[in-house]
Amino acid sequence: CDLQNTQSLIERLKTELNTKTLSSPEINLELEKALEEVKDCKEINTSLQLQLETANKTHHHLKSSYDDLVSSNKNLERKVVELEATLAKYKAELINIQQAKAKLIENETNLKKLLDIEKLQGKSLRLQNEKDSKCIQDLNRQIKEMERIIARKHPDSVSALIVAAKENATDTNLTARKLLEDRIKTLEQEVTSRDLQSSKVFMEIQEKFNQMKNKYESHIEDLELHVSDLKNQMKKKTDTYDVYTQTFFKGKIPEKESFTIGVQTEAAAHKIKFAPVGRNKAPEKDNHKEDAHLLATIRGLQTDLSNKEKAILKLHKEIEELRKTNKRLQKEREGSLRNLSERKDFRSYPEKLVAYSRSGSVQDFRKEEALQQLKLERDKVKQQLARLEEEYQNLKKKRLDDLTALQDAHEREISNYVSSVTPLREQLEMQQVSVKTLQSHLTKAKEELAIVNVERDHLNSRLMNGLQCGGAALGDGAGDRKEADVLLKKISNLEKHYEEREYRLRAIVQSLAQKSITNRSCDQCAERQQQLIGYKVELDQLLATVRALK
Repeated sequence: CDLQNTQSLIERLKTELNTKTLSSPEINLELEKALEEVKDCKEINTSLQLQLETANKTHHHLKSSYDDLVSSNKNLERKVVELEATLAKYKAELINIQQAKAKLIENETNLKKLLDIEKLQGKSLRLQNEKDSKCIQDLNRQIKEMERIIARKHPDSVSALIVAAKENATDTNLTARKLLEDRIKTLEQEVTSRDLQSSKVFMEIQEKFNQMKNKYESHIEDLELHVSDLKNQMKKKTDTYDVYTQTFFKGKIPEKESFTIGVQTEAAAHKIKFAPVGRNKAPEKDNHKEDAHLLATIRGLQTDLSNKEKAILKLHKEIEELRKTNKRLQKEREGSLRNLSERKDFRSYPEKLVAYSRSGSVQDFRKEEALQQLKLERDKVKQQLARLEEEYQNLKKKRLDDLTALQDAHEREISNYVSSVTPLREQLEMQQVSVKTLQSHLTKAKEELAIVNVERDHLNSRLMNGLQCGGAALGDGAGDRKEADVLLKKISNLEKHYEEREYRLRAIVQSLAQKSITNRSCDQCAERQQQLIGYKVELDQLLATVRALK
């Protein structure tokens, strides 16, 4: 019975409210405004959802571009490592060329010494030829005088003189053969001694080559360690820059405004936690220091390259001077050999002198063959030098181009990071302020809702008391109507208050949506918008509860 009475009273109150609303046009206008506002809220909600979708798309696009940048950075690092390896190889080849140059210089000095010795030998041969020619003239004169004397004293002994002359000729032939055999033996001994010396020199050169190889292997290992250090610095740099590109809130927001920001990079598998946003100035200084260090290392490499170019130019000049001196010495040697060959054609020499000249011609022939071999080796070395110079110049150009490209890309990345970090910070600060204001509004709305619930409970208790006093309630109908009017006024005031609150929150949401449109690269826009949508849903629930109280 009590429930039926209360239901009848509630229906009666509803009918009275409907009659009042129909009678008063102001309430109808307010209802229409409320419906229009509900439609506006729905449109704003749809626009916010569209903005959220666009923000997600931009986030995925930025993530893919970031992955592409990381892959390009890795490729550039690989290219740097390959270029450094090729540079080390060409350094080793340069050292080998310098060693070959030193050998050529030694050979040229030896040739100069041999030329000097041959000049002295030529002078001594000239003197001996002059002395021998004088002796031969004296002997011929003496022979003629002896023949005249013998012809005067013994005119019949001409045949005996001829036999004696033949026997002397055979003796001279035997002595010439002995001299030739002795000369051949001495030449063979000289050849064996030269082979031993060349083998010793080859062993010494091989030992030096092994030593230089070990040195350059150790130098290459040092360079690899340096490259690994540079890679670690680049990784640290990417980690520090990723702090400004990927951020997220950790758990709930504490009361003392200390926000934690997490970073997730592709270089490391685990998550790294950093300090508050205000403390991110130290990594920026470290990044600037690392950038300065990298620029200094690049300048040092450029200075090293310039010094090496100067050294190569000096080597070229020295090689050209050595070529000129070698040509001059060859011309002098050819002239001396021609003079010797022209002066050694003595037909009136005895057989001893003829054998000696033959042995000298054999030595000259061997020396000419050795000179031709040296010329061929020198030409081969020149060709190798020209090829190595061309390859070195090409590598140097490629390295300079790669270094300039790396510097430009690095500077562009730094400028992009700096330009993207500053608006993101401003947006974070603005959104933090807006979230705080929304939280304060929500707490106030919850407090007011609690007050409304208390008033509703009080009203229900009074209605129950009124039902218990049934007879008294029929008499006091006018008093209940007055109380109902008072309650309706309170409810209308609360509705106005909540509508004003809702307008303010909508304005804040629209401003935040415009800011999120201007900067869509922020990763936390979606979370903030979800929080705002949650706050809006709670406010709609509060309004629904207030309207249900009517």
